[in-house]
Amino acid sequence: MKKVLSFIGKVLCVLLVLALLGLGALQWLKEKAEASKTPQNPDMWVDLGLPSGLLWAKYNMGGTTAGETNYLYAWGDTAFREGRFTWMTYRFTEGDRKPDVPSIYASGPGDYGKLLKYCTNSQYGKNGLADNLTTLQPEDDAATVGLDKGARIPTPDEWIELFNNTTKKWVVEDGEDFVGVKGIRLTGPNGNSIFLPAAGYSCDGWLEQFGELGCYWTNALGDTEMELANSSHEVFAVMDATLAAKCFEFASVSYSSVRNVFRYEGMSVRAVFPTR
Repeated sequence: MKKVLSFIGKVLCVLLVLALLGLGALQWLKEKAEASKTPQNPDMWVDLGLPSGLLWAKYNMGGTTAGETNYLYAWGDTAFREGRFTWMTYRFTEGDRKPDVPSIYASGPGDYGKLLKYCTNSQYGKNGLADNLTTLQPEDDAATVGLDKGARIPTPDEWIELFNNTTKKWVVEDGEDFVGVKGIRLTGPNGNSIFLPAAGYSCDGWLEQFGELGCYWTNALGDTEMELANSSHEVFAVMDATLAAKCFEFASVSYSSVRNVFRYEGMSVRAVFPTR
C-alpha cells in the first residue's frame, strides 16, 4: 500500500510540475503576444483614437520630420530611390526588355520585362509564373523591413478608416527644417493628428503633381484592369490588373480614392502599427 501511495505521490508531483511549466509557457506566450502589439519606439507613432486601434507613423518612410517629401518607393521597394521609376528599374521585372513604346502606353504582355513576383496572370510572369500573391510579404514591405517589428504598409481599408474617422484640413505646413509643404492634416476623435504631405508621384522620369496630390501605397496588388485614356477621356489601352497595385490618393479635403496604378511608379509610404 505504501508503495502505491508513494507512486501516486510521484505521479502527482510530476503532473504538478508539468502544470506549472505549462502555465509558465502560457504566460510567456501571452507576454510575447502583448509585446508584439507594443512598438519598441513609441515616439514614432500616433494614436488617433481610430476604431481599429491602429497607430499611424508620424512621418513618411525615409523622413524624420513631417515635411520631408523626397522619399519615394515603387510598390515592393524596401528602400527609397532617387532615380527614375520605370519598368526597366522595377525590382520585380527581369529588366532585360525595353518596351518598344514608352511604358505608360504599352498594353500587351510582350511590352514588359516579365514579372518575377506578385503575378496573377501567367502571360506576364517569367516562365509562366503565376504565384497569385496579392499582398506584400514582410520581406517586401518597406515599413516591416525599416521600422519596428510589427509595422507594415496599410491596407486599402485602413486608409479608408483613417479618412472616414478624422477631421481633415488642407494646410501649408512650416517646420524647423521645411517651409511651405502642402498637404492634409488629419485629426482623430481623441484630438491627436498627423500630417500627410502632398508629395505627388514619380513616373518615367517625371515628378507629377507635387503639392497638389498625395499618393500613398497600400499593401495590395491591383485587382481590376486599368483603362488608360487621353486628355479627351478616350480609352486607348486596357492594362491587366497584375501590372498594378492599389494606392490611396487625395487632392483636397473633399477628394480621396483608392485606385490601381502602375506598380513601378514612385509614391510615398506611411507606416502603421496594429495594436490588436
